[in-house]
Amino acid sequence: MMNRTFAFSFFVWLLFVQATIHPYYVSTLEIDYRPDRAALQITMRVFTDDWQLMLNTHYDKTLRLDPDSDEEQMEIHSTEYLQQHLELKLNGKDVTPSVLGREYQDDQLVLYLEVAGVAELQTLGVSNRILFAELEGQQNIVRIKTPTKRKNYLQTQGQARDLFRGL
Repeated sequence: MMNRTFAFSFFVWLLFVQATIHPYYVSTLEIDYRPDRAALQITMRVFTDDWQLMLNTHYDKTLRLDPDSDEEQMEIHSTEYLQQHLELKLNGKDVTPSVLGREYQDDQLVLYLEVAGVAELQTLGVSNRILFAELEGQQNIVRIKTPTKRKNYLQTQGQARDLFRGL
């Protein structure tokens, strides 16, 4: 299990390093089921310049990130975009994560989301289509973790839907 975790971590690191050298576009979405908190805790990492491109293309050409030129508009547009391009289906029912916050780490925007009131996780359908319309070749890594199981998916423009079975 440790070798798989190391290999996945190395793969993600390699993709991020390569993205600064070559035109690779990648984001990560980590979903951690926390039964002790009855929640899905979600962390999304995306390159700041890619997210700014999306904001400028779809919403406001004057918005700038890190530091934010208009924090309120950035939050409104980011939340709207996530609601349109990130679909979660928990135990067969659509759920919408709440945006809890965000921060900048080096050249990445880290978004923190949560789905509360999750009594159990039998299945979780994930469709992460962020930045597919803006960046040709965009790839989104989805990592799902429960106390007993871990699974990784690579979502691309041709394959952006996966089903995790928790039991």
